[in-house]
Amino acid sequence: MPHAQRIQAMTESSTESTTPAVHTERQDGVLVATLARPPVNALDDALVDALDAAIDQACSDTTVKVLHLRSAHKVFCAGADLALMQRSIASDEGLDAMLALVRRMQRVAARLESAPVVTLAELGGAALGGGFEMALGCDLRIAACEARL
Repeated sequence: MPHAQRIQAMTESSTESTTPAVHTERQDGVLVATLARPPVNALDDALVDALDAAIDQACSDTTVKVLHLRSAHKVFCAGADLALMQRSIASDEGLDAMLALVRRMQRVAARLESAPVVTLAELGGAALGGGFEMALGCDLRIAACEARL
């Protein structure tokens, strides 16, 4: 199965959940934000909202000096949710919603780039599309040998 189809199959198999898409934890002056949208942290409205909230939290707390983004899964972030994208482009309203989501994803990357705290992306796996853009928005990127960019 080609790579794009494998990623699409993985995003289609994800289910809506009440589990937070990003878990945050304070460790001294570091706010660790762990992406947790199985299986590949595909970007949807909930994950983008949660990332925005984590950035807000880091920027509004003067004791936070570093925002550390990481993943609870093997993949850092596979980019936009391809199944959501495929469903969305079927109608004009859906297309408008998808374009709005893409603009919000870009805003998250821009906010990471201009944040008043040091931003760090821990890349333990693939960072694709919008996930790669998010990593590039960070001041620092640390990639494991198995990371794919």
